[in-house]
Amino acid sequence: MKNILKTSLLAGSCLITTAIHAHVGVASGPHFVNKTSVIELSIPHGCTDDVSGSEDTVRIVAKVPSSITSVHAIDAVFGQATAAAVDADYNEITWVKTAGTERDSDTQYYTVSFRGKLPDAAFSTVFIPVTQYCINDNDVEISVSWDTEASGHDHSSSAQGNPAPSLMVMPARSPGWNQYTTDSDQHLHDMSIFNDAEIVWWNDEAYSSNVVTQQLIEAEGKSSLSEIHDSATFWVKY
Repeated sequence: MKNILKTSLLAGSCLITTAIHAHVGVASGPHFVNKTSVIELSIPHGCTDDVSGSEDTVRIVAKVPSSITSVHAIDAVFGQATAAAVDADYNEITWVKTAGTERDSDTQYYTVSFRGKLPDAAFSTVFIPVTQYCINDNDVEISVSWDTEASGHDHSSSAQGNPAPSLMVMPARSPGWNQYTTDSDQHLHDMSIFNDAEIVWWNDEAYSSNVVTQQLIEAEGKSSLSEIHDSATFWVKY
């Protein structure tokens, strides 16, 4: 481990890229426990499975769960935002495309955002269901709901249905090594949540999104870290 700590400093900083998937998602982050943050949603296509479809998005409705508090809507280039407290479970924010700016085809990548305080629950996943409204070729409004929440160990976009945008609430961090412990019901499967870290270490396994650092890990005979179990104490270097 000591050799990896020295050589990883020479490996260079990680280049973090985010792929644009063909569904509504959270484009901002990381987001931290008990902190106020601006959460940005990406709206990359119209209301059909065909990314090059002809429908233009004209309205976006997001259901922000009550675990996110002090919610404030933010106007977007897409259009103005209105917010309403619907019930004890969520706040609803609606963005309406500015009248007269509708397009004949879906050629734009839209983003909308809101401000809120994240829950004090490290490594918890927050789902934000979104309904997207479009105008089809017959000038009829159609919609698609992005509201399927992955359950159990499946936290990927491969879940059945249209996946709801989601974010993971990350624990507070400091430069250098940080020690974390997962809860008794937490099991981390997606190591990409640590892509902005230099290295993650648990037991005799390690992970880094930096290819050179990962090669050094494996060259020292260490196993590649792909998941962290419940009630596990591990270390992350930022």
